[in-house]
Parts: sequence; structure tokens; C-alpha cells
Amino acid sequence: MRLKTIKLITGKLTEGESYIFKFEKKILIDDDEMFIMSDPNGYKVLLPTELYSSYGFVPGQEVKCRVDKINCNGKVFVEPEHPVYKENEQYDFDVLESGIRKNILDESECYFLVSDVFKNKWIVVSPCDSLYDKSATKIRCVVERIKKGRLFLHLPDQFMYSDALKIGKDYVFGVMGEKVNPDDNLSYFILQRPGNLKFLLKKKYYSHYAIQVGGVVNCKVVKFSSDGQYVLEPYNPFYCIDDEYDFRIKQFEELIYSDGFVQKAVVVEDLFHDEYTINIDDSVIEKYKDSKSIKAKVVNIRKSRLELEII
Repeated sequence: MRLKTIKLITGKLTEGESYIFKFEKKILIDDDEMFIMSDPNGYKVLLPTELYSSYGFVPGQEVKCRVDKINCNGKVFVEPEHPVYKENEQYDFDVLESGIRKNILDESECYFLVSDVFKNKWIVVSPCDSLYDKSATKIRCVVERIKKGRLFLHLPDQFMYSDALKIGKDYVFGVMGEKVNPDDNLSYFILQRPGNLKFLLKKKYYSHYAIQVGGVVNCKVVKFSSDGQYVLEPYNPFYCIDDEYDFRIKQFEELIYSDGFVQKAVVVEDLFHDEYTINIDDSVIEKYKDSKSIKAKVVNIRKSRLELEII
């Protein structure tokens, strides 16, 4: 099988790691205003100004950015460090509005509309009414994560009230219905456990799983999110974590970065025709160069996507 050479106009960066980028300037692309950031190798990254307008970037400023994703074409997606807030830290926020409301599951939840230091507004919710103080003018929140300039917040004591399910455990759920969440306009499956406990599962990641209303689905509990919901991962119909499978080889690649770094990779396809790029070394190419498939271990599954490792 032919080795395809791909020249990338970026140096080698690692997903999840942070690097110093330099803010260059603002430009207009099809009427959309963008920030131009350059990575340590001089490669340019674009960021929408509307997401980070309050960050106060000035030309020549050095900004610490986390590399969130590098796609198969070498395009880099980064998250600049917030000038004030850090993930997993607690801060006081001004309360603009609060109350008790019904969520998509038709369950009561307390909510706070809060304002950060830049006057950006964020919603903080909790399924526990006992955490609601209608007289509060300030509340302390944990910044769980920062994504695209958005703060994901939860109350410090929220998790101690969330014991309906255990993180890391597997459960069987009944699929009771499907609803569109007005907060994000996305479709969710409504799942239920004994005791009329209801949970959400975002449909768009699992349309190929044949999940049907009236049926059941096995899920692992991944975590408890900042919006007061459990994050669930349904069992993949064909793949199990820690098991090995044969995947069809689409092509081998040689990725040449602008800083001279060379990485060999293999692009494989699963039974759903989803593609995955896996880093390999020369010995793997030599071993499988005449093969139509390659054996890989499923290390993890998240939002139906496989994390693969060559055996």
C-alpha cells in the first residue's frame, strides 16, 4: 500500500498541552472578525473575536493556549488561557437573577443567572433545591472548564447531592422518549431508571446505535457535568473497551511538520465507516504494508468515537 506524504504548515504540538502563542492582529474573513495567533513555530491559528472579545488581546502579546484538538489535516484548535479564571478553582459571581424552574426532564432545578468580571452572563443550575438561596447577591462557583471562552460553572457542594448513579459504573436504562432541549436546540433521548429517575443522552453522537424509544440501553456513567446532569456513554454495538479488533486500512501517511518533525500514521476505518488516524512507527508500516487490515486495541470510547492503539 502506498505511503502518502502530507506536508503540514505547523510544527509538532501535542493535544492537551499548553504553549505560548503570540497575538498578531485582527482580520476580517467573509465579514467575520478573527484573531490571528501564531504558535511557537510561527504557524497561524484563527480564533473568532466574538468568543474572546473580553480577553483584551493586544498586538505582540504572548498568550498561553491549550491545544484542544489537532485534526487529521494538521489544523490546530486552541483555547487561550482566561485572563482571570482558572479551571477547577472557585470564585464569587454576582447574582443577577435566580429561581426554581422545570428542566427538559420536567424536574425542578434551582438556577442562578450570574455575571463574571467582564459582565458576561452565565447560567448555574443544580438539581438540589436546598442549595437555592433566593436572597443571595453573590454565590461561589467552581469553574469546571472553559471552552470557546465560555465558563462552565457549578456550585461547590453540588456533587455531594448527586448520588443516584455512581461514576464509572454501568447501568441499564429504559428509553422513554426524545425531546429537543430549548437551551441548545439539540435532540436528547430521555432515559429512565427504577424510581422514576430520568437522565439525558445527546442523540447526535449515537444515531448509528439503533437506540429506540421503548427499548433499553446499557450505559457507563462517565461523570457529573456542570449543568447538573450525568454524562452517559452507551455500550458500542460492536466494540468493547480493552478488546482487540481488525480495522480496514485506508492508507499509510507520512506527516511532515514545518519544524522538520516526521510522524508516520495509519488511517483506518471502523464498521460504521468512521475514520481514525493512529500514530505508528516504521516497523508497523513494514509489517502491514501488504495487508488490508490491521489489529488495534480499543482503549476508550467517548461520544461513540473510538480511541485506538496499534497492537
